[in-house]
Amino acid sequence: RGEDGGNDGSTLSTTPNGTALDIWKNEMRGSAVAGFQLAMRYGPLCEEPVRAVMVILESVEIALQQQQHRQTKQSHDNDDTSTKQQKETIYSSAKPLSGGMVVAALRSGIRCASLTRPARLMEGHLRLTLHSSLTGLGSLYTVLSKRRGKVLTDDMVEGTDLLLITATIPQAESFRLTTELLRQSSGEVTAPELIFDHWDVLEEDPFWIPTTLEEREDFGEILMNGDLSTGIDNNALKYIRLVRGRKGLLVDSSRTVIAAEKQRTLKR
Repeated sequence: RGEDGGNDGSTLSTTPNGTALDIWKNEMRGSAVAGFQLAMRYGPLCEEPVRAVMVILESVEIALQQQQHRQTKQSHDNDDTSTKQQKETIYSSAKPLSGGMVVAALRSGIRCASLTRPARLMEGHLRLTLHSSLTGLGSLYTVLSKRRGKVLTDDMVEGTDLLLITATIPQAESFRLTTELLRQSSGEVTAPELIFDHWDVLEEDPFWIPTTLEEREDFGEILMNGDLSTGIDNNALKYIRLVRGRKGLLVDSSRTVIAAEKQRTLKR
């Protein structure tokens, strides 16, 4: 509350700091919280919720204007009543503030600030349990390693020649897993049972670009095809493009069609 501000929602004060504080409490704080919640609900990479991020709002600048306010005071002296008028400077907001302006400004500011720091994707991992014979063990490990899976346990089932295998695999790599396992192992592996296990950070920078001479020799030059492809198999960048393409968002590697009606092949 400002020096002359009241608790009735008034944003007039005789000091600039008091007026700015009243405007922040009464008009902007709720919209700022809503803008933060929107920015965390729809992240800048895939329009997905953001985890483990703290946003620090260091300062708020509000444009104020001065107004001359006349204040009337009455004094009583020996049954004589005298009236005096004094001029007082009052500060108020220079322009009317709406909640939508604050929400949009804070949301876009948080999204832009998030891209200035190293960004990583959170991916879900599934736990799969299956049985395999000794013959199909090699093809099983090949398929899991190609899909970034990790084998946790492989125990022999008593009384049989089968192995009980427990592994984890990223959820994005689990599509058509059963078909590939049965095809590669010629039926020596049973269909896996998949359940959700945990979340984990994909430790790959989607915006990494080789800069030094050694990195360019190991990973290749930048391909100038309209995107930031580096010639390496970047899983994070691949997932971002797949998710954004499925949601109908802008993808850097897609071609922009300028005149779609002129690219049709009309039958004569």
